[in-house]
Amino acid sequence: MKITEEKLAELLSGMELEEPSMSFKRNVMNRVELAQAPIALKTKVDRKVVFGLAFVFIFALAFVFTYALSNTEINYTLPKLELNLDTMVSRNLLTGFLFVDLIIALLYFDRVIRMKKA
Repeated sequence: MKITEEKLAELLSGMELEEPSMSFKRNVMNRVELAQAPIALKTKVDRKVVFGLAFVFIFALAFVFTYALSNTEINYTLPKLELNLDTMVSRNLLTGFLFVDLIIALLYFDRVIRMKKA
């Protein structure tokens, strides 16, 4: 027996919707309150295991690094730079820069001293 969509819609429209009892929500909420909340599991890992894994990882990195350096040929010389800073930086500019650095350093030390007092 096949039911068409129209017949199904007609049957469903003729049915009354079921409603839960008046105290359904209250009963459910009471049961939820009584249920024990799940406790988050805290796994404890031994410090020796953590340090052992860290040692193996660092040893492997050091081995790869030393192996790479031992098998490379480093023939690099720095290029010679001929800069005449007297033409780029004047005495007044250098004095101003050092003065601003001094002010910033004094403000920093003042802040550090105030934090230690508080």
